[in-house]
This record gives sequence, C-alpha cells and structure tokens, in this order.
Amino acid sequence: MLYIGNFSYNDDSDSKDNYCLMPCIVEAEDADEAMQKFADHFQQIRKSSDLLDGAHEIFLDSLCELESVPEEPVICQWQKIVPAMDGLCSITSALPVVDEDSDFANAYAWGDEEDEHDHAEDIDFEELDDLDDDDLVSQEPFLLF
Repeated sequence: MLYIGNFSYNDDSDSKDNYCLMPCIVEAEDADEAMQKFADHFQQIRKSSDLLDGAHEIFLDSLCELESVPEEPVICQWQKIVPAMDGLCSITSALPVVDEDSDFANAYAWGDEEDEHDHAEDIDFEELDDLDDDDLVSQEPFLLF
C-alpha cells in the first residue's frame, strides 16, 4: 500500500505566524508501519539537516492509503489556513472528492471513537468561513522534538 501523510508544524525559529506543510509518501504493509517509517524519517532529518530546526511539534493532518499508484489524479488533502486567537489554524479534509464507497483509497482519522467524522461530500466548505475560535479543535502532536 502507498501512504501519504500530510504533516504540518509551526516554525518556532520564525517570530511571525507561520505554518509549514510537509506531505510525505511511503510504501508500507499497513498504517502503523507507515507511521513508524514517517517518524523514523523525521528523526533522521532532524539529526542530519537543519530543515526541521524550528519544528518542535509535528502534527499529522491526514493519512491517506492508496491500493496502488493511481492512473488518474487524486486530491489527497484539502487544507485551509485561517487566523485564530493564538496564531493560525488549519482546517483539513482528506480525500475530499473520493467516493465514500471507494475501495481504492481510504483516509484515517484519530480521536474518540464516539466522534462522528463527516465524509467530504457532507461538508459545506462555504460554512468554514463562519467558524470562530470556539469551533476549532486542538490536536495532539504526532512527533515532539
């Protein structure tokens, strides 16, 4: 399987509000193996490069699983960055135009099992502009340095 992890972080070495996006792809047997490969890769980059010097918390915005290399383009993640009370905030949708019944691609979500996750077809993207800071949910980091 192919896994596309869409990661983000705030570059703490920059005093201005910012948001760094890092899509990363790997072949793995399952999502757990893919996540371990991503974590190992970021740790190696941190040791051998200055690319992630300002990254103290890396967040996983979405994880998409593809059965094989697609013949047609696939949007793996739609993301909107908006101002929030404490800087910037990300609103993300994984596989926003893939049919829910697709057996070619899947998106993973983490959180409380009782949480309901709307499929992208059910999201009214115009309503996203009306969100305020109380509607935004914080997320735990994928990796801490």
